[in-house]
Amino acid sequence: MIHSHRGAQRASFAHLGARRVAALALALTALVATFAAPTVSASVDTSAVPDSAVQLTTTTIDRPWYTVERYYLGLLNCSRTGGWVLSDGTCRGYGSGHYSKYVAPIAYNWGISDTVTRPYAKLLAVKGICSHTANGDPGYRLRRVGYLRWNWGENIGCRDGYSTAKAAVLASHLFFQSEKSSNGGHWRNIKNATYHWIGIGVWRYGSRTRLVTDFYG
Repeated sequence: MIHSHRGAQRASFAHLGARRVAALALALTALVATFAAPTVSASVDTSAVPDSAVQLTTTTIDRPWYTVERYYLGLLNCSRTGGWVLSDGTCRGYGSGHYSKYVAPIAYNWGISDTVTRPYAKLLAVKGICSHTANGDPGYRLRRVGYLRWNWGENIGCRDGYSTAKAAVLASHLFFQSEKSSNGGHWRNIKNATYHWIGIGVWRYGSRTRLVTDFYG
């Protein structure tokens, strides 16, 4: 486990590609045994269907920081479409392609957010860790609830000590955006045009805030 510190970020995690599917399948078998994650059955392949077709296993979903999650979607799509997020959280040049190449906005996915991303953000915040593999890797977490495609990526922001979840999320995004000059992994996930949906999870526990974003194509 990697313990988080104020301002710490976990490097982006991207899929391994079709050529390594067989090897990953074997690794996932080990992950299931290691993390003993509960399996959620899915009666429908949700890998290529809209949110309305996702069959959730509970009728009440806890979304205490939903407004912050939607706020983050705006920040992400600002950078994705070629705009630039300023230090006060405002967007300059949304959709302009001025600061980077224009990529179409990504769509918020309720199913991924509710069944994969937010529960994982909660786990990280409560345990005080910053890791892509605390409950299986992102692909495993997606597939066990029916999202079966292999085109995915994950960004995680870990911020401690911020006064609000919104301030912590903004700080994480500014860090991701700063990777433009080095073409870092968080930035590549944000600008990847093959991803069409995103799950966003924000959870705050004490002074710890975790932002998890699961990109899905």
